[in-house]
Amino acid sequence: MNRKTFLLLMFMIGIAISLAACAVPEVWSEPTEPISPITIGADLTLIDVCAAIPAEDIEAVMLVKLTNPPSPYTYRYTEGTSGCYYEGSVDNTTPDKQFAYIVLTPLEVYDNQILYQNEAVSGIGDQAYFNGGSDKRELWVKIDNKVAFVVSFGDLPKEEGAKAIAKLLVEAIQ
Repeated sequence: MNRKTFLLLMFMIGIAISLAACAVPEVWSEPTEPISPITIGADLTLIDVCAAIPAEDIEAVMLVKLTNPPSPYTYRYTEGTSGCYYEGSVDNTTPDKQFAYIVLTPLEVYDNQILYQNEAVSGIGDQAYFNGGSDKRELWVKIDNKVAFVVSFGDLPKEEGAKAIAKLLVEAIQ
């Protein structure tokens, strides 16, 4: 093997190792705390999503502690939505802070999403799908033709964790 072939081979091995190191597997823990019952009425803004969803469940999915108390959040400043934003700490898997948001929305918000890399999800609510969000993948769920909600985790993908939270939320909505 000549020197040029050897260097090319070493370069290719280096690229393969680098690509493998960049692939971050989805790591999360099952949320175990029940979500408080949520009664859906005409005005979703009256619902305190932060009080209903235990912070421990969000920390379980993110695998980090929250750096601040959960805070009220609206979906892209859309009127009639009610949600909660969670900010996690930095860990050794990413240089950025992890975050999550869960927002109850009117059906129109669900129905009028611009679909980008959407993927149907079965077994949660009446209809559900993952969609490419502005921050990370968003899980959209529609329930009983009366309400919808979105669950999203970032800076690391947590799609299975989002599904677990969504299932707990479907059980809590009345």
